[in-house]
Amino acid sequence: MSEKYSAKEAASKLEISPATLSKYVMALEGAGFRFETGKRNARMFDDKELATIRRMMETAVSESMPPGQAANLMGQNAFFSIIDSRLCALEEQQAYLLKLHTDLAEKIARLPVQRIPDYSPPPFLSFPLRKAGFLRFLSK
Repeated sequence: MSEKYSAKEAASKLEISPATLSKYVMALEGAGFRFETGKRNARMFDDKELATIRRMMETAVSESMPPGQAANLMGQNAFFSIIDSRLCALEEQQAYLLKLHTDLAEKIARLPVQRIPDYSPPPFLSFPLRKAGFLRFLSK
């Protein structure tokens, strides 16, 4: 289990002030990232979250953009990554289903063909039924 850091500890690990960390966290939360909270609703950070914040800071510096825009860019990239992974999973499932369909079609084709003889009704069914009672009287 990874270690959890308070906001003050996380800021010192990232070598920024707690106020700057708070701004970065709010920018990331606005882009869709979620951070765990501890007692009294204080944010708690693990190593993965610190890496996300560090990556946002590096993106902001390398792309010469404010941290909020860098956070939005990271959020869009994360969203597209999720969509891409789900599409890949769907394509794998589709390929599996097509293989199952092909295998089933081959098995059905190998089944022996059973001929059903032509059906002709027995002779007693071919005679017209006689009308009974009152209906016979009306048909005269």
